[in-house]
Amino acid sequence: MPTPEKLSPDQLVAHRGWQRRYPENTLLAVDKAIGAGARHVEIDVQFSGDGRAVVFHDPDLFRKCGDPREIYALTLNELITVKISAAERLGSNDTDTVISSLEDVALLLSNYPHVTLYVEIKKEILGHFDNDTVLDELERSLACCFDQIILISFDYAILHEAAALGWRVGPVLEQWQDLHDPTLMPAAASCVFLDYKIIPAGTTLHDAPFPCVLYEIDDADLARSWLQRGAAKIETFAIGELLAA
Repeated sequence: MPTPEKLSPDQLVAHRGWQRRYPENTLLAVDKAIGAGARHVEIDVQFSGDGRAVVFHDPDLFRKCGDPREIYALTLNELITVKISAAERLGSNDTDTVISSLEDVALLLSNYPHVTLYVEIKKEILGHFDNDTVLDELERSLACCFDQIILISFDYAILHEAAALGWRVGPVLEQWQDLHDPTLMPAAASCVFLDYKIIPAGTTLHDAPFPCVLYEIDDADLARSWLQRGAAKIETFAIGELLAA
């Protein structure tokens, strides 16, 4: 049998950094993903109680830090001292680190101008801060690498506002039919992110109105299959493993 074609760094997005090996959504995980060869990295953003952007997925600290407090109850200075660990998943404390500010991740990214960073605005933020405040803080935090950023979110409205301000944007689909609704999708979206499991059976993506990034796929053969069916990129927790596959 022929050897499967090697996956290209331009076909893959590192989901929350190199999550398979390091604590997700940390400066460490992003750095290691880039070191493994990633040219596209995705992270999640939440806000501290004092309105500063931090790299984190959940609205509370319990899953990643064993702390029941909401992230919005703490200031930035408090959050960046909180330990984040994947010891239970990885089997050791060797990669324990702390919550990262978005600004620190942006400074790292500015050293790698060939890397694109997809920054997901979590919907929970918008229950605490208005859109203008959120976009102002993102502009401040990401100023050093603005041209490397694509803002993504399940909240389509904030992406429309961001696009009007000059950001590149990419909706994360709530449901498959949203892809074909021009009233929902920003007209100049750089891409759309979607769960491959919501794609109707037998559908290919070659004629999709925007380049499609499919998440969460960690199997190399499944990744190749969707790329052949028209996916633009595959988002994976296992960036290093898929690049080596």
